[in-house]
Amino acid sequence: MRTLVRTAGRLLLSGIFIYSGYGMISQAEGYAKRVSGALPMIPEDPMIPKVHGAIMIGAGSTFALGILPKTSARLLALTLIPNTLIGHPFWKTEKPEERRAQIIQFLKNAGLFGGLLYVASDKRTKPQPED
Repeated sequence: MRTLVRTAGRLLLSGIFIYSGYGMISQAEGYAKRVSGALPMIPEDPMIPKVHGAIMIGAGSTFALGILPKTSARLLALTLIPNTLIGHPFWKTEKPEERRAQIIQFLKNAGLFGGLLYVASDKRTKPQPED
């Protein structure tokens, strides 16, 4: 039963990363413009979101399959940092309804980050040879 619950948890948690990674790759120009607008020192290069999206798809897939789950969780947690800070800057939003939506998305990402940190640091499971 424990294996079934862990597998279901990994599958459910990985879905958002695989889907978002695909979106970043398919809409790389828009993401590149958004990133360079938020961080002017970063060039407006579509390759940046494409690589970021590929990391999300790769780590999300390996996490879902249980391949190096702790390493995958760490990579996914790292991808959430720029996604959250650039994608959901509620502190810059003036309209209350937009601000509320951004806060909800920010907190959702914070919750995902916490779950991934929990998986990455879980000592109750047998350590994998590479993890």
